[in-house]
Amino acid sequence: MNNDITLAAYDAIAPVYAEYSSNKQAYLDAVDDLVMSRLSADMRLLDIGAGDGRRLAKIKQGVGLTDCVAVEPSAKMAKICKEQAQVPVHEVFAEKLDELDIGQFDAVSALWNVFGHVPSSEARLTALRHIAAKLKPGGIFMMDVNNRHNAIAYGPFNVLQRVIIDTVNFDERRGDASYEWQIGDQTFQGSGHLFTPGEIENLLKKAGLKIVKRLSLNYATGAVSNSPYRGQLFYILTTSGN
Repeated sequence: MNNDITLAAYDAIAPVYAEYSSNKQAYLDAVDDLVMSRLSADMRLLDIGAGDGRRLAKIKQGVGLTDCVAVEPSAKMAKICKEQAQVPVHEVFAEKLDELDIGQFDAVSALWNVFGHVPSSEARLTALRHIAAKLKPGGIFMMDVNNRHNAIAYGPFNVLQRVIIDTVNFDERRGDASYEWQIGDQTFQGSGHLFTPGEIENLLKKAGLKIVKRLSLNYATGAVSNSPYRGQLFYILTTSGN
């Protein structure tokens, strides 16, 4: 995966991102509800990969947060994010989070497969370690990622085959996906990563993060399940020392 290609696509889609997002509104709303249920007005929140800031604005208003910071590497997205969420926005990638002098947070969020756009396993681990360092003692980190073992999206038989293959001979490259993203009259080459539960959970453990709760959410309806095979993976985490 290439950060420059990803940035070009997100810069291009920034003006119509709200319309694009509406196609998955049921899923996004379900994730937002889970996030807001874990927050309180006195918390300090860091949102990584904040996009155009509309979700952050919704969460901020819904909970009554007064101290939020956003990270969004796309310059055009970041500009809209500042206007929508009315928070400081830093234009860096998640794996460069340690370069920001922004203190620590009660809660950190990275929503809608942010980590699927981090270009390698090594960079993902680096980003996760930086996030763990940004958490206050007892703080929580909430994230969702695309699930390679999502039987609702890919079918039970296909996922059964994937589970067997990934168990016998795991290769993270099987989760890499390339696609063409049509934005207006332009076509961009996009890329992303689909995680197995074991893959992402191994990275979380290496980063010093402990799972408080794991759920899956149906990508079409937002329905929540405890099974790791029935949707996108959603995690509530804390540092392993807590």
